[in-house]
Amino acid sequence: MNDQEDDLFLRVRAVLTAAGFEEIATGGEGVHLIHHARGVMVGRMPTQISPAPRRRGPRRTRPLQADLPGLRHAFTLALAATLRAADLTVETHDDEWLLVLDTHHTPD
Repeated sequence: MNDQEDDLFLRVRAVLTAAGFEEIATGGEGVHLIHHARGVMVGRMPTQISPAPRRRGPRRTRPLQADLPGLRHAFTLALAATLRAADLTVETHDDEWLLVLDTHHTPD
């Protein structure tokens, strides 16, 4: 890994953190950043959403899985828009992962 790759990784992390997207440790649920040969892969692992308390009827004891296609798509769009606003080039991979390339640096 060279300094440009490290700089891009740190830049992506800083952009996402400033926008409120917090990177989660390996194995956790949430936003993940992964070094890639062409840049930085950004994706998310599903998180669980606790259901709102109900006033009547039986309680749900199982948390809801936040893995709805619409929610997943909206989250990916928000990530991509945030990164593009920071002048980064973003490619979509598998509809859930983004490959972030730096438009200011070219390979040697």
